[in-house]
Amino acid sequence: MFIITQHQYDLIMRQAQENYPYETGGILCGSSDGVIKGVMPLYNQAEGDQHKEFGMTADDTLRGHEFAKKYGLIFFGVYHTHPRGIAYPSDADLNHNQRFLFIISLCDRYNPEFAAYSVLPGKQVLREEIQIIDDKGVTVVDIQTGKPRLSDNVSSAAMHKLHELIDAIIDERARYPRLSPKNRFEAARSSFNTEA
Repeated sequence: MFIITQHQYDLIMRQAQENYPYETGGILCGSSDGVIKGVMPLYNQAEGDQHKEFGMTADDTLRGHEFAKKYGLIFFGVYHTHPRGIAYPSDADLNHNQRFLFIISLCDRYNPEFAAYSVLPGKQVLREEIQIIDDKGVTVVDIQTGKPRLSDNVSSAAMHKLHELIDAIIDERARYPRLSPKNRFEAARSSFNTEA
């Protein structure tokens, strides 16, 4: 079983939708308990028809492995989309000799299917469960220092309040009123002026 946060899932799905009808993908890394802790979106480097294939360079793969090693993670494998196909590995997918395959089907574009597979000997596959969890309360870690960014020296009550404020801003899509200056002289004195 794999566990992915809602934020990570949304990142992958946004990438899939923004690149539709072309294939897109990236690299997933995580911990031995199946928790996805690193999502590395990549540009499609396929030289053929990018509507039907996703490609990446050897440098992309190397960066993914180095990232996993640097942060003590496991390189799970590559995720990619099938814009018009089902969420099942193709023969070409199985030829890449990966331990896990992650496929997003966009057959029903507005109801995508995200599937994970273990690749067994003889190119047999076993579908794995993917659980999407709420990311509230998940600590964001700075990849440069490996330390929590906001939650250092902050109480859980304060972090909870911060999450509520951020959610309120996102939900409300805050709008600021456009104010006119009282007169042209005041507008000319301001430090920021949109008049050309």
